[in-house]
Amino acid sequence: MPTILILEDDASARNALVGMLRDLFPRTRVFATRVDASSGIADGDDAVTLVLTGLAAVEEARRRLPKSAGVIALTRDMGPDTLLRAEALGVTASVRAPATSERLRQVLEPILGRVEASGARDPD
Repeated sequence: MPTILILEDDASARNALVGMLRDLFPRTRVFATRVDASSGIADGDDAVTLVLTGLAAVEEARRRLPKSAGVIALTRDMGPDTLLRAEALGVTASVRAPATSERLRQVLEPILGRVEASGARDPD
């Protein structure tokens, strides 16, 4: 089962993202924490498929999670410099914040579909 981790300090934004993603992808496990609480995530936790976080936390997410986990950067600025920075950090995709349900579906559906097609089993 694909798993999405949301690293977001704002509780209302965090809760909104969790709700949207659970509605969009009911066969996906979604959980969230504050960015500063991400140190509690086990190094190399291979259960995480995707991480949604701001650009400032991308490097920490990359250090703490498996290389196979995709990272989606949530950013208010979608200018060329920001997108180049995101690319340099190795993000899978960038999404303008605040993210809409439709945009999250467009960006995440192909990624999650590849994960499910690759043979990831549903443990239930």
